[in-house]
Amino acid sequence: NNDQEAINVRNATLDHIPYSFNMKVKNKNRGDAMVCFRVFLVPETDEPLDDWRTMFVELDKFVETFKGGETKEISRNDKDSSVIASRRVKFEDIRDGKTNSSSQNNCGCGWPLNLLIPRGTKEGMRGTIFVLATDWMQDGENPQEQLQGSWSYCGQKGAKSKYPDNRPMGYPFDRLIVDKRSKPMRDLDTLVENVSNSCKAEVNITFLGPWTKMTRNRTRRKTRRRRKTRRKRSQKRTCNFEKYMRAKLCNI
Repeated sequence: NNDQEAINVRNATLDHIPYSFNMKVKNKNRGDAMVCFRVFLVPETDEPLDDWRTMFVELDKFVETFKGGETKEISRNDKDSSVIASRRVKFEDIRDGKTNSSSQNNCGCGWPLNLLIPRGTKEGMRGTIFVLATDWMQDGENPQEQLQGSWSYCGQKGAKSKYPDNRPMGYPFDRLIVDKRSKPMRDLDTLVENVSNSCKAEVNITFLGPWTKMTRNRTRRKTRRRRKTRRKRSQKRTCNFEKYMRAKLCNI
């Protein structure tokens, strides 16, 4: 009728600025290799590793192929993660008539992309990105299989499909991690020192508050300044897996 009025709807959700992992990896073996990279977000803590390992979050798991002696620079975006669910139907999709049968039939298995990173704090929440590289020819149920979607959490589609990874979910933090003398490793520093096919990098997660136009412009200016500084330094932080095919995680 003529009494209809426009109604404004505000839907606040948590989200993060898109990011990527950048690694430089070298295969020092003569033969080709298929390598699985297991990426975890680890909270900062002074407690023993075994008390906190179940709190580590698997952000991604992906496979890369290397030729003998090849050095490769890998860049992996957050939206390509193997743990996130397919895109969900949003309010804007319904409003603009962009929904279809495939989106309606989406089972939604996986973790939401906008919740992949924790909220953080205004002062900055410190943590660590830990990466472990393993031999996918040994770990993969069918190493040549094309992996798609949120396979790390949900497996592959199909009633007869097996879980692609022969390692347990959460590996290597699904169990007590010990050194060569069967003593528990206390922290990630000890783990990286003893396992040459692993590396870590410190991160800081900052909560920016409500995402307004002013916040977006301020963040863009900070990002440009950071990029300019990085270009001047002309250095990149890299993770070097020089012996990933020769080392094995101790007693696992």
